Amino acid sequence: MTPTASGNGQTATVATALANPLRVLVTLSGAVQQGVTVGWAAVGTGASVNPTTSMTDATGIATTTWTLGHVSGAQSATATLAGATGSPVTFAATATPGAATQLLLSSGNNQSALVNRAFANALAVLVGDQFANGVPGDSVSWLVTSGPATISPAKSASNAAGLAQASLTAGATAGSVTVTATSGTLTGSPVTFNATVTTAPTTASVDIGNFFFKSGRNNSSNPAVDTIAAGGTVTWNFTGGTHGVQSTGTPSFTGQSTAQSTGTFTFTFTSAGSYSYDCLVHGTLMTGIIVVQ
Repeated sequence: MTPTASGNGQTATVATALANPLRVLVTLSGAVQQGVTVGWAAVGTGASVNPTTSMTDATGIATTTWTLGHVSGAQSATATLAGATGSPVTFAATATPGAATQLLLSSGNNQSALVNRAFANALAVLVGDQFANGVPGDSVSWLVTSGPATISPAKSASNAAGLAQASLTAGATAGSVTVTATSGTLTGSPVTFNATVTTAPTTASVDIGNFFFKSGRNNSSNPAVDTIAAGGTVTWNFTGGTHGVQSTGTPSFTGQSTAQSTGTFTFTFTSAGSYSYDCLVHGTLMTGIIVVQ
């Protein structure tokens, strides 16, 4: 059993029938076989073939019509004849999304960021067809409706996966933020995002052990990265080995001139900037950064 020239490699919208039927040819020792029953099946939610069985005609050809399933992308269907060489025959097709009908929240909701910092993740919505397949090329408008933040761009188009994205940046004061994503009259539009702008803490704690600086707040290490407000104090706790804190780069701060193995070292940062440091004994094997806002 072999596929004929028509039926394979077609493209159509999800949940619609392909323009051309699927066709297979049944032969025996090179002679076409009439009256042989071939079974048909389609893979995927919503996919179907009609009929599910068909008999070969006088030319040895059996046919069916394939209606694609609900999920866009590659789909497949098969023709089966028990005992026949080449059975099952597999047909491939590509399903494209339908028209945009809905706007769905994808990612980026309920984030927090420090004042004057960008939020870590972009806000994203999915422009979907009736089955939530992503639809490209749809315009989405973004607007901060309340709170201390800005959004960019004001409009973005959905990409090949149907996602439209925008970046949110915290303002200079703390507070709650609400953002909307709007696309015409799509169901679910506008989509609402919530976010929170927070102020930097006034203290930070860094553990110094055997060959590491480790943030007590976020467990980052080598570099240990902490953010504090201007006027805030950092405390380094010596928990193992002999080490010291020395400032590197610009801006700088007053570090230690001698190493120690126990106790603490503290410094109050009065000016904004990103302060890098390493170990007085081990240099760049142990590093950290203090971001002062």
